[in-house]
Amino acid sequence: MKTQISSKALLAISCGLLTISLYSCGGGNKGVAGNSDTLRQSYLNSIKASEAKLKTTMTPDPYTYNLAVSNYLKFANAFPNDTFAPACLFDAANISMSLNQYQRAIHLYDTVSLKYPAFKRVADCYFIRGFIYDDKLKDTAKARVMYQAVIDKFPHDSLSVQARAALSILGKSYDEIIKQFEEKNKAQKKT
Repeated sequence: MKTQISSKALLAISCGLLTISLYSCGGGNKGVAGNSDTLRQSYLNSIKASEAKLKTTMTPDPYTYNLAVSNYLKFANAFPNDTFAPACLFDAANISMSLNQYQRAIHLYDTVSLKYPAFKRVADCYFIRGFIYDDKLKDTAKARVMYQAVIDKFPHDSLSVQARAALSILGKSYDEIIKQFEEKNKAQKKT
């Protein structure tokens, strides 16, 4: 014998199950905020552990470095509006650069510049991208754009002086740079 369940009964059962699942899994406004705080703290603890490990590592260990990058990125992706997010991305970029992961570093510095233009290290992001393009990837055109951006966007930052210096030697060999400095020193001694 078949039992017929009315649509009202199905609706009542569905609502009851939904309510039970929401509250048993931490759903609802209070549960979500609590889980968010717990998750944030968990990510912060992972970051602290990674940073402690990095400080005690005597030789560069790609696994430890990549784990730190992963922890920084997890936090920044989970909490993009958190004031700590741009610092996490910046630190992940720095570590990526030290691992010779230049494209990844460029992408992360670029993300900081675009998503967090008020972050205190944005000028560094442009300058370091210029350095990577110049010194590591040998792309003088892109390096020039980054160094010029530092000068144009951050004229009062001390990095603009360094960006001007970098532009003055951009694309030159070490011999040409040494010759340029020697000539400059001779000219300064004459005056």
